[in-house]
Amino acid sequence: MIIPRSTKKYKVKIPGGRTVTHFKKRKSSYARCKKCGAKLNRPKLSVEQLKRLPKTKKRSQRPFPELCSKCMREYFKEKVR
Repeated sequence: MIIPRSTKKYKVKIPGGRTVTHFKKRKSSYARCKKCGAKLNRPKLSVEQLKRLPKTKKRSQRPFPELCSKCMREYFKEKVR
């Protein structure tokens, strides 16, 4: 497992009496719209946790799930015109 140097480290004494280094897990950010940058209605989970979720929980069930609903509607209006 490769851990970047920027990851915070802290020492923990384990029951065996040894002192080991643990690494702080980074918090994941919210999923954002690719066009306007608005927050999307998706769970704020790490990549490891997202892998365990079913496909329907990872993204919305509509065309262009990477866009917010407002931008998606605008996109369709532009295509029709």
